[in-house]
Amino acid sequence: MTGRDPFVIVGGGIAGTSLAYVLARRRQPVVLLERGHVGAQGASSGPAALVNPHRGRSARAHPDDLAGMAAFWRMVAELEAMGLEPGAQRSGVLRVAPSPGRARAWRKLESGRWLEPDEVPPPFRAPHGALLAAEGGWVRPRQLLAALVGAAASLGADVREGVRALSIRPTADGAEVRTSAGRVRASYAVLCVGADPAPEVASALPTLSTVAGEVVTVATAGVVAAPSPGLGGPVYAAFDGEHGFVGGSHRDPEAPDPEAPKRLLARLDRIVPGVGAAPATGLWSGVRARGDTPRPLVTDLAPGLTFFGALSGRGFLCSAALAEALAARLARD
Repeated sequence: MTGRDPFVIVGGGIAGTSLAYVLARRRQPVVLLERGHVGAQGASSGPAALVNPHRGRSARAHPDDLAGMAAFWRMVAELEAMGLEPGAQRSGVLRVAPSPGRARAWRKLESGRWLEPDEVPPPFRAPHGALLAAEGGWVRPRQLLAALVGAAASLGADVREGVRALSIRPTADGAEVRTSAGRVRASYAVLCVGADPAPEVASALPTLSTVAGEVVTVATAGVVAAPSPGLGGPVYAAFDGEHGFVGGSHRDPEAPDPEAPKRLLARLDRIVPGVGAAPATGLWSGVRARGDTPRPLVTDLAPGLTFFGALSGRGFLCSAALAEALAARLARD
């Protein structure tokens, strides 16, 4: 690390680890603070996450999401070139049209490839056709975060796990971060805390809401062969040949829903017949944060302090591109 005060990043989810890696790659001094262990908790700790730009009822790919997907695969290629395994599968992502009307609308989209019913690969059931994002895919989040932290550390980043940021106050030339292990001087601090409690800061934080959800792991050997595209939509899934990872539930974090796994598998069974009868082998629950809109937040809170988060389900799709842009601005400033 250089003699300059480092950029201090608070939070080791996909936002924080992406930014730490990009800053370290730019040869900037970086300290990453994570209250627990990277990839062990939070929304970035799930068993699988889609990289899918065709979101929402319209399935229309926003230009930022397409750019984010391209940046994600560039980052994956960089990590692989360093000899790391980021756990990303460029499998494509399928959106099954739920009605003739939706099929007519999706046929007109400029991005993605429309598949007529007889072109949809087995075992997917799509009587109205489907939209294929051939450049999409899915990722094992914990594996990706481990690769990002490993790459950042190899480039000189100081990764401090088990250290909680307690407060951040501005100084004449940056910020001072008080942590559970002492004080850290920073040239700039970036909050990437997601749904976790933020440290005390002398400015207003963004207004965030939280939503909880589940991902069910189910044994799909003999039902879904590998390689197979992931599935996007109200119920989403990724498949590795032995297991399927099925999500899509949304609930109040304070209101557990023991029936959610059963409903998720029943919904998926309508598209992938046989999954509903396959044995569930694991259940993950997590909480994510979102702002007033579904777009991720990169917001300056005060001189020397930025909030980067509330990725609202777009974390693995957009973090690489957002980290690139933020790192370029921080280094320039």
